[in-house]
Amino acid sequence: MRRLIQEKAVANAIENTDEKIRHASPRLARLTSHVPPGQFFRYLMVGVWNTCFGYGTYALFTALLMPRVRFGYIYAAVLSSLLNITIAYFGYKFFVFKTHGNYLQEWFRCILVYGSGMLPGLVLLPLLVEGLHYGFHLQRSAPYVAGALVTGMTVLYSFFGHRHFTFRVPADAAREAAMQPAKSMPAAPLGLIEEEAKRS
Repeated sequence: MRRLIQEKAVANAIENTDEKIRHASPRLARLTSHVPPGQFFRYLMVGVWNTCFGYGTYALFTALLMPRVRFGYIYAAVLSSLLNITIAYFGYKFFVFKTHGNYLQEWFRCILVYGSGMLPGLVLLPLLVEGLHYGFHLQRSAPYVAGALVTGMTVLYSFFGHRHFTFRVPADAAREAAMQPAKSMPAAPLGLIEEEAKRS
């Protein structure tokens, strides 16, 4: 029972935070008005984790490859992207869009969404690195700064790509899946909640 109460509290906190984010920015509210409550916030949470993990693997591969290979940062971007696509796929599938089955099909779609976003990034990456070398006189840090800039540019693109292509489901099923935590947990009687609060 305590677990149900905690899960309900987490689901409510995510939904409330999502609403606060929407109210804080009218432009963001217009962009996300058709997104079920809580889904965009869950996407941001997974996105923050995936961005940190992705940038960390990019930096690691860059540090390992730059001394050994010319333009090692490009190879690092490709290797880290392949690893991060798979990690991101599982986070989005189970935590954000909550789809069932279709693992291989959705994974290939995920690769297509990220791949289509990665190609412009791979074209921009060398241009940004050279621009940072000559414009800002950054030497060893230029690939890292450029990688961070390219990573930041793909967030909204990938959300809508995953929402409308990778994890596309019929509208009714999508609404039901997004609201699943709130529906699947029965409301606890007020007395039980007060008892649990006293025990804690």
